[in-house]
Amino acid sequence: MAQLTPVRRRLITLGGALVLTLGIYWANITTPPAVKLGLFYLVPILIATWFEGLGWGVVFVAASTALRMDVELEQQADSSLPISLVNQASFAMVAGITMFAFQHMKRTQMALHTMATHDPLTRVLNARAFSQRVTQELERIKRYKRPLSVLYLDLDNFKTLNDTLGHQTGDAVLRLVADAMRQAVRQADVVGRLGGDEFAVLMPETDGPLADAAATRLATSLRNAFNSTPPVTASIGVVSVLDADTDSDKVLGTADRAMYEAKRAGKDRVVKVAL
Repeated sequence: MAQLTPVRRRLITLGGALVLTLGIYWANITTPPAVKLGLFYLVPILIATWFEGLGWGVVFVAASTALRMDVELEQQADSSLPISLVNQASFAMVAGITMFAFQHMKRTQMALHTMATHDPLTRVLNARAFSQRVTQELERIKRYKRPLSVLYLDLDNFKTLNDTLGHQTGDAVLRLVADAMRQAVRQADVVGRLGGDEFAVLMPETDGPLADAAATRLATSLRNAFNSTPPVTASIGVVSVLDADTDSDKVLGTADRAMYEAKRAGKDRVVKVAL
């Protein structure tokens, strides 16, 4: 199934929450006054809050309190406007507390997800998450027969730099490399750190010649990024996937071997293979 665009996802989420709100209102006005359904409005409120943020949650709180007030004034003969306002204010307060709790839960979930999938030093995907993304793209190209390429990058003489200037400098270099890679590739491309000074770039919708050109630009970007600091260059292996029945281990292994070919050929260069 094609991935939903942000606009379409928002329409589905908010449309569903709206339908649910109206459904609760209809159930409220068609059931006896003794049946209390007003708390169910929290469900669409929390759906809107979780998926679209506090702003939309507040919109649904406002709509829900208006609908609750309409039902209360209509069905309860002993209810007056001041009493109903107090009741709806109480509901809005409970809804607000619950919304903020949900937002805190979501932030915690996102933080845990980031910790599980991203390298803490460079903030790019870690090896496990990157391999999973490669697998997902391979599944996609099986269905749609689209090109895919992977760049595998290893910094040249990084161990010497680490031993000479210290690990703090080495860590700073790795962060700068990750930043330079993010800036050098497209927004649709995925950068990962596979361990030590090894990085990779997943390039969907990219054939061999385009990936080779991108790798050459990336190598140049890294050289330019470190003009005034210890020189940092990279050997890059490029694999373009032609066989959709392969797997992520084979793709990354082939790109790794191409990278070592670049090392053996003199470093600071690109070697391209097809798979």
